[in-house]
Amino acid sequence: MSWSMWLVPPIITSIFFVLGIITLYWSIFTWVTAKVESSSKPYNVKRVQVILGTSCAVISVFALQLIVRDSHLSWTFTNFQLLLLIFVAYFLQLKIPNWLILLAGIGFMLMNGNISAILSWGYTLLFVLFYMFSYQQSTHLWRAPYTRYITVATCFGLALWLFVKFRFHLPWTTYWIEMGDYLVLASLMYGYFKIQDKDRRIKDRLFQSANWDALTHVQNYAAYDRAIGYHFRESVMHNKDLAMVMFDIDHFKRVNDTYGHLAGDEVLKRVASEVANAIKAINPEIILYRTGGEEFNILLPGYDINRTRPVAEAAFDAVKNLKIPYNEETLQVTISVGVSVLNEGDHNPLDFYKRVDANLYHSKQTGRHRITIG
Repeated sequence: MSWSMWLVPPIITSIFFVLGIITLYWSIFTWVTAKVESSSKPYNVKRVQVILGTSCAVISVFALQLIVRDSHLSWTFTNFQLLLLIFVAYFLQLKIPNWLILLAGIGFMLMNGNISAILSWGYTLLFVLFYMFSYQQSTHLWRAPYTRYITVATCFGLALWLFVKFRFHLPWTTYWIEMGDYLVLASLMYGYFKIQDKDRRIKDRLFQSANWDALTHVQNYAAYDRAIGYHFRESVMHNKDLAMVMFDIDHFKRVNDTYGHLAGDEVLKRVASEVANAIKAINPEIILYRTGGEEFNILLPGYDINRTRPVAEAAFDAVKNLKIPYNEETLQVTISVGVSVLNEGDHNPLDFYKRVDANLYHSKQTGRHRITIG
């Protein structure tokens, strides 16, 4: 698309092209997350974003470069590459290993047939450094964010375009025109993402309130309900193991009645925090749910009874010697635990839940502060 043919300046086509690619990404991301949510499958939003954002960036860069790699215009998508880097590192905050970016750069050089060019290696290494700086800028709440953003983008843009200028023997006028276009597009991206960010923050808050317990900061009953439905179906359909650990705090009503509800809240927060840390030390994928007032639940897909026992014991031990300071008092609490695995008699998630709950009740009835496995 050129000025002489369409009477449209290249900067205008670049604006629509870049914003179109970004809008396409958000459309795909919204569609994918909606599909995953409708399947009731538990998922990590950030993981989906990392996979999708990285895939879109790599495919876009390599696909566009294939168009011009054998021509003298193989530098024409340089600005697009730089803007995609900013998009992935700064706006999406995707933590991609630096070695993976370097590997992609080497693949890019191989595709263009310039693996032996020193300037190409310099460009690639500086590109990785640009990613590192952009990601760092995005994850720190510093003052004057736009000034820092545009300063980093300008410094690296100037340096990277110098490599391109000398690699392809471009005139200085082309260098400055491309730099001007790049800075205009980088500024427009910043404004565009400020608008997108407001919308994303609203959605994030809605997601948090719908899935996370505001007091203990662990996932809530709604998240548990979706997870147990999904894992139950997967276990039944594919004959997979599924275990459940349920516990509640012994004599919790006594804490509220004696010290007040604020003391009870402090107990809930500390117990949830200690147990969550203890089970994540075993497996970072394990999720703790608050499913009732003082009741908590752990789902363990793929776990048989032998693998489940250490998880239950870790939760139990995390609270056993826990001391919780409150005003002038030091509160000590214990938990009772019920454990079981899915069996053929469980026709639905509620059957499974009732059996684990019965084991928890047995722990309460036989003296509390114990684990019942059955």
